Amino acid sequence: MQEKEIKIVCFGDSLTYGYGVLEQIAFPYRLSQDLPKRYPNHTFTVINSGINGQTTREALQRLQGSILGRKPQIVFILFGSNDCALNEGQYRTPYEYEQNYRQILDRILSLTTQHAFHSGKTLPILLTPPSMVDTDFYPFTTNERLEAYGQIVQNLAKEYELPCIDLFAQYKKIENPKQYEDCFQFDGIHLSNQGYEVLYTCLQETLFAILDDFCH
Repeated sequence: MQEKEIKIVCFGDSLTYGYGVLEQIAFPYRLSQDLPKRYPNHTFTVINSGINGQTTREALQRLQGSILGRKPQIVFILFGSNDCALNEGQYRTPYEYEQNYRQILDRILSLTTQHAFHSGKTLPILLTPPSMVDTDFYPFTTNERLEAYGQIVQNLAKEYELPCIDLFAQYKKIENPKQYEDCFQFDGIHLSNQGYEVLYTCLQETLFAILDDFCH
């Protein structure tokens, strides 16, 4: 691999895929457009590996094809909104969620990329699932449940000494009820255009801090 090429995989569910919004609104596409402008001496491959409705169980099953076989330099990991939802076929207990997530991290961290970035190791960047609008329309999950799964993500990030973007906290900082609700689509859980703007601002701050040291 060329030392100037940096491969990024965005690994997640519908929030990564960009359910309900135009492709250019979802954060993988925006990264693919913005990174070459900020770091013109490098080339970037950004892969949107978000699949609607998936949990950490399915993520673990497709890890080889989505991540390991590609040997990326950076992987964004965003799962939990489906894992914590009391939908038949989707709900994963907190115990399974943590164990699946731990296996995902262990396997990613065992990769060797033969690249100067991060001493030749893939860097996972963890994201907590964002909060939601608690409504009867989408009764399968609640902010209380989402926060608990997000805490598992934060604990794993500390244990593995990995970057963590606390999306849940970022959305809950929005005090104006109208502005908060405007961050979500009609179901109260998928992000709107405004919601992706909040996510992308947080993601940029973390990613640029990491890449500035390497790319400049």
